[in-house]
Amino acid sequence: MTFSARWSLVAAVAVLTGACAPGDRTPAPSQSAGSVVLVTARGLSFEAPREIEAGWTTFRFVNEADMTHFALVERLPDGIGVKEQQEQVAPVFQEGMNLLAAGKTDEAMKKFGGLPEWFGRVVFMGGPGLTSPRTTSQTTVHLDPGTYMLECYVKTGGLFHSYNAAPPAYGMVHQFTVTEKHSGASEPEATVDLTISSARGIEAPSSLIPGVHTVAVHFEDQTVHENFVGHDVHLARLKPDTDKAALAAWMDWRQPTGLTTPAPAEFLGGTQEMAEGQTAYFTVRLEPGDYAWISEVPNPDKNGMFQPFHVGAEAPPTP
Repeated sequence: MTFSARWSLVAAVAVLTGACAPGDRTPAPSQSAGSVVLVTARGLSFEAPREIEAGWTTFRFVNEADMTHFALVERLPDGIGVKEQQEQVAPVFQEGMNLLAAGKTDEAMKKFGGLPEWFGRVVFMGGPGLTSPRTTSQTTVHLDPGTYMLECYVKTGGLFHSYNAAPPAYGMVHQFTVTEKHSGASEPEATVDLTISSARGIEAPSSLIPGVHTVAVHFEDQTVHENFVGHDVHLARLKPDTDKAALAAWMDWRQPTGLTTPAPAEFLGGTQEMAEGQTAYFTVRLEPGDYAWISEVPNPDKNGMFQPFHVGAEAPPTP
């Protein structure tokens, strides 16, 4: 999805208001199912290639940090890189967040209205969803040639991970190029289909068998929600003491405690937002227990974007 709709909403609001890692549940990826790109999170930084081939791409996200991260894939407009993002976008969001935390909503909306024009031409391409510390997740998307960026904007201590208060150092962002050369990798084969839409929320099976699953996440549509982001899909493991209401509230970054570490649940990945009609694939090894698909939108539990499901204790017998 482009940022154009998001930009319009921000402007409108401004006017109106004046070797496997520990916790690895993913199988070893098959080269035929996507060109494999290793992305490692250490502290508040990404380690990843600077250049990859076009086509179906599997991001194997190893979170070696002590905090929850994700790796949003963004295609940048021509002539724009992480330097411009760090100088012209990251500070605006951080200053706006500071104002929201201080209860100065009108001033925050005016701050967001000062984003650069090119911000509306960024295209979201999915990428690994929320992934807990010492956990590995795996997401496959299709990429065309161009300039891209990985970004994590989870918060710690009130600061977005993608923001760095001490320029010229960068926040948690990583620029890379997708070349004209095509990897020839094939599209993954799904074992589970999940659909997300603004009208019906997340539609997925209410139960699954244990084992390795490749979940196809179909974006039936895309829209901009009140927190200026489109809907996405993350996988959380629910424990008996998981506070579901707190988890739902946590998904709204605008709240002072929203999207901040430590997270209120164990996250196993998923996919970041994509445009209408796009599909991402998320591969995970599920153990028996209770889980939920949840989206990074305000009140996901009230709009069908918080869907619990159960993984049974036993897989069916082998034929």
